[in-house]
Amino acid sequence: MKFAERFAGLIGVVLFLGLWEIAARFGWRNPAIMPAPSQAVWMALATIPPLTLIEHVAISLWRILAGFALGASAGVALGIAAGWYRPVALISRPFVEILRPIPPLAWIPIAIVWFGLGEPSKIFVIFLGTFFPVFTSATRGMASIHPSILRAARTMDVDGVRLLAKVAVPAAMPDIATGLRIGFGLGFGVLVAAELIAAGRGMGHLVMEARQLGQLGISVFGIFLIGLVNLVADQQLAAAIRRTVGRWHRF
Repeated sequence: MKFAERFAGLIGVVLFLGLWEIAARFGWRNPAIMPAPSQAVWMALATIPPLTLIEHVAISLWRILAGFALGASAGVALGIAAGWYRPVALISRPFVEILRPIPPLAWIPIAIVWFGLGEPSKIFVIFLGTFFPVFTSATRGMASIHPSILRAARTMDVDGVRLLAKVAVPAAMPDIATGLRIGFGLGFGVLVAAELIAAGRGMGHLVMEARQLGQLGISVFGIFLIGLVNLVADQQLAAAIRRTVGRWHRF
């Protein structure tokens, strides 16, 4: 079944790219306005040395992993606390709900003032993009634990911190895991915004620099590259989650 699903997904991607190729070559016919996928790949490979391309990917991955690790850690910890301890929820939820709708792009001026133009400001923007969905999912997972599970554990003298660590958190893990995957994907989504901050390398920098130089094909290639790297990295994260949470929940 998994092979069939992956094959169906591959057919969808090939069909989309094929329609785009036909439309670009026989419809617009102007690569400066709408390059075909093959033209975008060819322009990028002819312009960007392979080692430079690898460097763009590696630096962006490092920024995303650093921001995601911080955002996920804070989101899981605060989300579990807010879902388990009502005073923490009363204090944290209004503050989080005020900040959550603010797009990460709006934080760039503050990030520059607080952290300068180096890596910390970029990681901070990615941190913001990953924290909120992880926090929301962790809180919802803790709040949606069926009371009968907790009552059954208490009948076996499991209470307090042990009840939280041994019963509540494992029961909430499916929601937490879903939040982790959403947050990880959003980390890629804010990558371009993060790399607006005086970045000299990175996939987001590649997209923006090509746009400024009028190289739309390379920008298109960079966008596809971000999506492809996100797809591969998300599959690795999903595999790690399945090994941790167990095969009883599907991701």
